[in-house]
Amino acid sequence: MLHIHFGAGRLGLGLVVPAFQSPTTESVVLNRAVSSANATGTTALGPERRNALLRDNPDRTYRLRILDGSGARYEIVAYAGFHTYGSGDVELLTRRIAGASTAKARGVVVTASVLKPENYAAVLACLNALATMREAGEPVGPLFLVACENTVSAQDVLHGPALPGQASAAALRQVIPVAALVDRICVGLEEDASGPHPTVAVQVEPYASLKLAQEPGTEILPDLCAGSAVGFSRHLEVEKQIKGWLLNGTHWLIALRAFQASGGDRDMKLNEFIATSAEQRRHAAAVMDEMREGVALLLRRDPAYADFVRDVDVDGYLAGAAAAILGRFVATEDPISRILARFQAPEPGDPSTLEAFSRRFAGRINEPFDAYEAQNGTLPPAASRSLLSLLHLVETGTFIDAPAG
Repeated sequence: MLHIHFGAGRLGLGLVVPAFQSPTTESVVLNRAVSSANATGTTALGPERRNALLRDNPDRTYRLRILDGSGARYEIVAYAGFHTYGSGDVELLTRRIAGASTAKARGVVVTASVLKPENYAAVLACLNALATMREAGEPVGPLFLVACENTVSAQDVLHGPALPGQASAAALRQVIPVAALVDRICVGLEEDASGPHPTVAVQVEPYASLKLAQEPGTEILPDLCAGSAVGFSRHLEVEKQIKGWLLNGTHWLIALRAFQASGGDRDMKLNEFIATSAEQRRHAAAVMDEMREGVALLLRRDPAYADFVRDVDVDGYLAGAAAAILGRFVATEDPISRILARFQAPEPGDPSTLEAFSRRFAGRINEPFDAYEAQNGTLPPAASRSLLSLLHLVETGTFIDAPAG
């Protein structure tokens, strides 16, 4: 199949493109020629140099540096092409890519990790071109769209209010939106000069998972993705919600406490801080245990999760997930500046950055907190200490983009 991915950032290069690697997949990576500021923090490798390395490498490969403590484990990722795009040239570029592809007749999966719904205009332009080619009788197989984001869905991209009228009638007829769950801590990008040609290296944790929804309309995807690392789930939306609570919410809870305790040290790596004392290790484990208990209570009491509870051993699933996630926090060299990149000082008279962070944070913890309190008559004690840390950090003006106090 032909795989077209938009976004050459940490997640795209660190998870999405590697997950789709297979003997029968042609992966083509596209990125904006002029990149905007990254809401999740800067990397050691700037966007212009990254684009040049991916564009000019004759081997069409880059490397994953696996942060497993060995310091020397790498994996090679191959891609069929890399292109930058500007305003108005995506449809022509798509036709060129598809015209050169020998795999497009089996099917085309367009994926993206571009953060915001409004950034999907170029993705829709690509899909419009592919849909027009397919309806004109050109050898283009079934079309799928996967939004590889925590907060954006393919359904919203095609039918939501962010980009009204930008999906063509042909695209709405031909493109099947596919829900996705993406899960990997991708720490940063750097230049790698160890091979015959300089290229990009992405610092990533050993764990990686990309799952797609198994539902009517996506029946051929397992065959198209055969030989790749892409997985499938009948309860993907529930698993995605659990990830938001158990991974993302717990990560921020532990990180906020660590950021306060370190005096606002933006250069700190969370795993190194957790390892500094038995107290810090106990606190991280207690936060995870409390969140796991809250999630278990929530799943069982809310009818929306009844099918998941019926089909899955909830306690076993959550125990395994909690242990694996906590192990990732302890093992991965993840800087606090990346984890809390959105915790930025508000401009005078404009609290929008802090409000956006608070809403995002609340969405990751409120429901498990409420379920825990309803069952135990008190808020989760260890996790609540992180809320006090958040209040202290805001009160003292200690933000991730502000000098330490």
